[in-house]
Amino acid sequence: MPLVGVTANRLVDDGVHREWVRRRYIDALEIFADVDVVILPTRSSDDAEGVRKIACRLDGLVLTGDESNLDPAYFRRSGAPRPSPSEDGYRSGASDPFRDLMASSFLSAALAAGTPILGICRGVQELNVLFGGELYEDISSKKGMLCHTEDVTLPRDRQYDPVHEVLVQPDGILAEIFDGYESFNVNSLHNQGISALGKGLVCEAVASDGLIEAVSVANARSFQLAVQWHPEWHVAEDDFSKKLFQAFGKACKAWRSQPKPGA
Repeated sequence: MPLVGVTANRLVDDGVHREWVRRRYIDALEIFADVDVVILPTRSSDDAEGVRKIACRLDGLVLTGDESNLDPAYFRRSGAPRPSPSEDGYRSGASDPFRDLMASSFLSAALAAGTPILGICRGVQELNVLFGGELYEDISSKKGMLCHTEDVTLPRDRQYDPVHEVLVQPDGILAEIFDGYESFNVNSLHNQGISALGKGLVCEAVASDGLIEAVSVANARSFQLAVQWHPEWHVAEDDFSKKLFQAFGKACKAWRSQPKPGA
């Protein structure tokens, strides 16, 4: 069975630092991607070699969503040391430098190895910034944009219902996964978003307001795709979400059959 690493987030409750990740990601991966899951804890210091040793044992990497906004300072591909997070830089629900350091480190390692990657919500933003792209800090402040944040007056489950259409770009990975469908509806729960696409990434889908909703890594050796919406939430009832997780799981199985350099 393929082994997939799933990024956790830092939660500080009553002064106690904890790791957390929503169960929805794990269920979607275990049931629909048919993979085993290991949770990757956040990090308080940069240890590229330690991350590499763990990453080379994985058959896939999933970058989960989170309420926190990412700090681009942690997402560098030059090999330069990343900043060390401090508790002063942590703001529950607003920032998570511990997640930034971990996600950027494992993402860099997965890209170097060619490991399959699936990014979700925050994950597409992390991938874009690592490739030198830029983000809107607050989409709601931009005129002419759709509402990309959830309606908090609704029950939590209903906040993840589809609210706008995305247009699939022709001849891309997403178009192949979705059997040539040109558009479909997605949920939308984010305030950051891609304003400039990173060099080396390919746009896979856009919203009607022009916001990039999915990207892939150009000329990747395996499945390396990220989406702005949350396919994990209603995957049992949504065929598009099922196809996405199934495609990722298939790629992880194919990757597992290959030798891992440095393992």
